[in-house]
Amino acid sequence: MIYDVLPAVLPQVRSVVPSPSASQDLAAFASRPELRFPPLARSRAADAIVDCVGCVLAGLAEPVADVLSRVIAVGAPGARLAGSSGSASPMDAALFHGALAHAIDYDDTNHPAYAHPSAVLVPALLAVADEAHASGAELVTAYIVGFQVFGKLGRVLNFAHYQRGWHATGTFGALAASVAVGRLLRLGADQLTAAVGIAASSASGLRVNFGSMVKPLHAGLAARNGVLAALLARNGMDSSVGALDDQYGFFDVFNDGIGQDRASLGDWATPLEILTVNGLALKPFPACGATHTAIEAAIDLHERVDATTIDRVVVRVTRRAFAPLIHAHPATPLEAKFSMQFCVAAALCDGRVDLATFSHEKLDDPLIRSMRERVTVIEDESLPDATEFPASVEIATRDGRSHSQMVPLAMGKPGRWFSEQQLRDKFVTCARQVMSATDADSMFRSIRHVDQSRPVSELFQPLWDADARKSATAKPASDQRRAARGCAD
Repeated sequence: MIYDVLPAVLPQVRSVVPSPSASQDLAAFASRPELRFPPLARSRAADAIVDCVGCVLAGLAEPVADVLSRVIAVGAPGARLAGSSGSASPMDAALFHGALAHAIDYDDTNHPAYAHPSAVLVPALLAVADEAHASGAELVTAYIVGFQVFGKLGRVLNFAHYQRGWHATGTFGALAASVAVGRLLRLGADQLTAAVGIAASSASGLRVNFGSMVKPLHAGLAARNGVLAALLARNGMDSSVGALDDQYGFFDVFNDGIGQDRASLGDWATPLEILTVNGLALKPFPACGATHTAIEAAIDLHERVDATTIDRVVVRVTRRAFAPLIHAHPATPLEAKFSMQFCVAAALCDGRVDLATFSHEKLDDPLIRSMRERVTVIEDESLPDATEFPASVEIATRDGRSHSQMVPLAMGKPGRWFSEQQLRDKFVTCARQVMSATDADSMFRSIRHVDQSRPVSELFQPLWDADARKSATAKPASDQRRAARGCAD
């Protein structure tokens, strides 16, 4: 009797094919031979790549660069290092440049990922671009693919993931970098699936380290781990195909199933994250993005009110702004970048917030210290608690007058994108921390139009040729003010 049933059952059993996992769907998208992205997406990606290189150059002047230089194996073959004639393994080069790109918190951001995509993607891609014999256009395509991963993971896991204490630059970044690098290395779908699984087991980054050198290290580690994952997969290492969406995969482990919207993974190609309303944002100020609208408002008020007459300051923000701003009383310049009190006080007193703002000199400035104690930050429930950080600054002077300024959207967002001049001014400002203005402008012109068929090795040659030790010059304060105004117009 049972033998009579089997023939009818077997065809049904054989026809059951498991649905592709999220990792496999992602790999299928990223490995498409022909991926076409609209001109605006490619233009925004090129702007972000140039902006990130400027941040890397500024990072060469930061203490984290010295620390890493003493640890990574400089001289190992593989990838070149910015600001020196040295080289390192692709993994170490990605680590080095990733940490430098995020060292001064001047690099771009993404919502809904609440992460810093370029500080991870650009260093990871540059680390393998020579080996891949990649063109500038291929670099841009791979960047957009990696950026897509950042945004999609943000849609699935945030804002709960960020609130739980994870720094998405590190957690999402390892996955995004593995896919972007895999794309540039022309890995097949199976290899890319393996790379995603490898990267998922290396993802980490805790927000408790905001305000320390470890925060930029998160970007470097994500870039490093992404490169490593792609190279391991290319050489035959496998991983679970369910690394993202199985019971013990990335989604559930990092969020315990809280706040997930996996419906957005129905198509990894849409929406195109780099073109969403607030997908990519360049930074006009070298501080936490949650401070930018309040900084701009305070700079405007500085033009109207003498700082020495101010009695009280109230900054009204959304609930989300409190998550990254964890240093009300900063003790170091890095902590000051995550202090709304300090940033607003400096803007009110100096009328600018630039690279020179985050120094021990400014932390100890009597007027700024006094102003900082007068700043109160409160949640305003009338402000939309959406993906952005709208803010208003209200001041009361000793003669009883009051003034206020509201900024709903920060500069550098898609709706207030940088002009060509603003992009150049910021790049030169960053690069002048380690080289002359002439060299900085020359480098900007070399890499400005990255989206072309010329090899990456040629386009970025000035970055590798630059010797930061020989060309470093002190940048006049007047130049800093002019650059800050250029990004504030």
